[in-house]
Amino acid sequence: MPSVSNKQIPQCFRAYRPKWLQWLGRAVLSILGWKVSGKISEEFANQKLVVIVAPHTSNWDGIVGVATLAGLDAKISFIGKHTVFKYFGLGAFLRYMGGIPVDRSKPGGIIKDALDQIKKIDCSLIAMAPEGTRSKVKDWKTGFLRIAKELNTKIILASIDFSKKEILLGKAFTPSGDNVKDILDLKNYYSSFTPRHPDKF
Repeated sequence: MPSVSNKQIPQCFRAYRPKWLQWLGRAVLSILGWKVSGKISEEFANQKLVVIVAPHTSNWDGIVGVATLAGLDAKISFIGKHTVFKYFGLGAFLRYMGGIPVDRSKPGGIIKDALDQIKKIDCSLIAMAPEGTRSKVKDWKTGFLRIAKELNTKIILASIDFSKKEILLGKAFTPSGDNVKDILDLKNYYSSFTPRHPDKF
């Protein structure tokens, strides 16, 4: 069984990147002993979907995450600090992989800026880390709930489990409109997965 396959996502979400890049993603996961389980249902084809990924406690999350993205050949949009996109080479690569630069020094404008760019993209997965940082936080960010509401879409719950070395494309979550309740429900869901640094989650 391959560590990951593009058959785990509807065809409309595929980026059609070079075959060698897809192979590299699968190879990295295999070498590290990781696999991707679950799938995104065909019922969500031709939509924009929010995908949250947790627990997020280390740089290794990013390594297995990018390998998964390449192996799935997924067309994913993700938000990043605009300053990172200014680095020569890195900025171009991040944009190629779906990065959306936003200025985090403008409180309240981050989500609007991201939404303005996301709405121009047809059939995409918008990936976000609900904690907003690798450090331990008491309160999760609610930007992903706002984006899901604005796009009138569901949220796919993706998890990173270091005890199993598994990334799971889990269930679709429908926001209730009550952010406090939704965050509590999501924290309970993700409590069953093992992060790299449990003390930070």
